[in-house]
This record gives sequence, structure tokens and C-alpha cells, in this order.
Amino acid sequence: MEWYINKGSKVCFLCERTFAEEEVYLSALYDEDNAFVRKDFCEECWDKKGEGNIFSHWKTKVPKKPETVQRYANIDVFYDLFNKLENEEDVSRVNFRYVLSLYLMRKKVLKLKTSHKSNGNEYLVLHNVREDRDTEVLKPQLNKEEVLAVTDEIGKLVNCEPQASVGNA
Repeated sequence: MEWYINKGSKVCFLCERTFAEEEVYLSALYDEDNAFVRKDFCEECWDKKGEGNIFSHWKTKVPKKPETVQRYANIDVFYDLFNKLENEEDVSRVNFRYVLSLYLMRKKVLKLKTSHKSNGNEYLVLHNVREDRDTEVLKPQLNKEEVLAVTDEIGKLVNCEPQASVGNA
């Protein structure tokens, strides 16, 4: 036999007042025609509910809404950095541009067209959707720690939190 119990509501069953964030309220399971029905009550209405066929009851609390944290800067900031690093030859800046390209691909600003090898290096050919043009990005041989270091540097530059984990580069 399967039992279905409805989720808690966001309002009191009697007074229909919406529960506030972190407010304690009481829930009761009523046995109605061989089915459990959940009814939620604010503390003020709990004594007014009547007994009925209460099978079980408990106190619960409205969860606190998580604080929204902006983890990344505006895409335009990353896009601008990516473009400014286009002709850089410094290894750390080339690595930085590569990681930026991964983020911009994820955000669909850049799309991978193809890749090719030249002089022992691998290059990604990316289509820049915003400017309707192709651009090349050197794909460095970064290990996970190097990717994390570059990602952390990006976070510092744009004043936001770095990502806790990074997938395969």
C-alpha cells in the first residue's frame, strides 16, 4: 500500500496567513477516508483546529532563504578581458585567456568550431557570436592545479569568489 502525504503549505490552514521566514508552525496528519491529509497551522491557530482524526503532529520551521551571492562578474567583464588578451605571448596571460574562453563557451558567447595543431601546439578555433568572427586560442597543457590557480586569479581580478572545483580542461 502506498501513502501519499502532501507537502507542507506556505500558509496557515485556518487563518490563511503566509508563514514568515524562520517562523515555527505546526503540522498535523489527519486520517481522512483511509488517506493522510497534511494541514499546517500557525501557533496562534493550533488551539482552534479541533481534534478531528489527527494521526500525528509535529513542529516545523520555515527555512531561511539562502543569501544570494554573485559568484561571477558580468559576462561583459570576462568578454572584455578575453579580447584584450588576444595577442599576448606571456604564458600566464595565455593560460588566463584559455580559461576565460572556457567560461565564455559555457555562457555561449564563444562556440567551438574546430581545433588544429601548429608547431607542436594545439589551438581552438572559436566562433565569437557577439562579433560574428572566428578567433584562435592556444590550448595550454594545464594540470588541474594550474587551472585552479588561473581560475582563482580570475576571481581576484573581478572581485568574486573562485569556484570550488573545476572539471577537465
